[in-house]
Amino acid sequence: MKQYNWSVKLLGLLLLLLVLFSCGTSRSHLVERLFLEREQITIYHPEGTGSKASRVLSEQVTFTQVEKIQEGVDGLSDANRVDTNRVYTLPEVKVTSRTRFTSVRQGFVDVDFVIHVPRQFISDDYQVCLTPELFQNDSVIRLGDVVLRGENFVKKQETDYAEYEKYLAGVVDAGGYDSIFVDRKGLNRDISNRRKLGMDDYYNRWALVNEYWQWRYKKEEEYTRRNVLQDYQLSRRLESSRQKYEKELLRRLSTGRDTASLSRAYRKECEALKRKYASNRELTLASVPQKYREIYLQGVRPEDVQPDIPLDKDSIRMAREHLLHDRIAMNEFKDSRKDAVFRQLVPYPYRPDAHYNLVISEGNNFTYRYTKRYPVKAGQKNIRICLKGLITATDRSAFNVRTDTLNYIISSLDELADGTLLVNETFTEEDRRDYNQALQLLRGREYEHALNILTRYKDYNTALVLACLGENRQAHSLLVQLPATAKTLYLLQIADYKILNLL
Repeated sequence: MKQYNWSVKLLGLLLLLLVLFSCGTSRSHLVERLFLEREQITIYHPEGTGSKASRVLSEQVTFTQVEKIQEGVDGLSDANRVDTNRVYTLPEVKVTSRTRFTSVRQGFVDVDFVIHVPRQFISDDYQVCLTPELFQNDSVIRLGDVVLRGENFVKKQETDYAEYEKYLAGVVDAGGYDSIFVDRKGLNRDISNRRKLGMDDYYNRWALVNEYWQWRYKKEEEYTRRNVLQDYQLSRRLESSRQKYEKELLRRLSTGRDTASLSRAYRKECEALKRKYASNRELTLASVPQKYREIYLQGVRPEDVQPDIPLDKDSIRMAREHLLHDRIAMNEFKDSRKDAVFRQLVPYPYRPDAHYNLVISEGNNFTYRYTKRYPVKAGQKNIRICLKGLITATDRSAFNVRTDTLNYIISSLDELADGTLLVNETFTEEDRRDYNQALQLLRGREYEHALNILTRYKDYNTALVLACLGENRQAHSLLVQLPATAKTLYLLQIADYKILNLL
């Protein structure tokens, strides 16, 4: 009984060890630990001023009551503006400010923040891809990525690209079909057959042309011999007739008889002889046998006959008649899938377009100050920044990243607009209406339209809109003509600073 109990205990121990072993050797994703990580990737405003274009609100603002919003003289809701030098509280509600002022410069603002990645999120097997997203009204604008890659991840990318290059090496360009996807055996057999037929035709045609010229030489010799004999006989007959004529002519002249009839008879006899012997033989189409007539007409000689056999250029043309269309179809299928195969083999491609790209070693925190100059639209008062990201590992496991949102209140020189000028006693009702419209345009950053109205007033607000447009020298010229007040002197100092610094 004791032995039985000992056996059961031993079996249980073995089973426990087996379970522990299987648990210890179970495969887990490389990013698994990130799901349990307490540390977080964060973004925050730079400490201090950080940038000449911005300043930071108090880190802690407490609200105690809600004050009624009132309209100021200039049409602005001054009462609901948060004064960072005051303390507001609501019962048991505390809000940590994550807002930063950023000022407009010639239609642009500098968005400036810091990205902090704890070392727990950095590994040789990871790629950390962080994407700042800018929220502007209802639009979301993706800014350039910050990409951090571990050494093993870089090697994996290189391996993936090498695999894709192997795939591309197996895809033939359409211009190479004639040299690669060809039935060589069939092509060579076809070329051999055509060459044999070409040479057979060459010898047959050469033999016929040579035969023609042998016949022609013989016929021309025959005709020449006959023509010479004809000419010889004609000359003998003409000579005999001439002798008879001259003998008879002398006899008639000696007896005083008429010679005219004799001369006519002599000429007539000569003409008859010439007609009789004038039929010289020569080679004509009618005299050439039917089988030689094409050669006769073309004037082909034996040396003109050349074999019609495939040349190199003909071999290329013939290769198209022996293309392996099944392999071409497969090649075109592979070519059509290049993009899909790239996504499959290279799931995480290189990012040359990234805002910042770094190969980083594990073991250290990473901090990066991100600065982006961004255009703002007329009337835009604030923007928000959120950081999204994806951490991917060499085993293709992934972990999503999302941070809190940073808020930016956009300030600009137009906030220095002076609405008290509306109470100018010299203004008519129409002047006040136009001037108020100009102030609204100025605060909405529609500076060109505002200047069209304010130009005729040549006052502080006119100088302000000129400064907003970057026309600092014109603003300076106008400000020095105005009464020296705190506002005019402050704006003059800003304009002079920009002139001196060529801003």
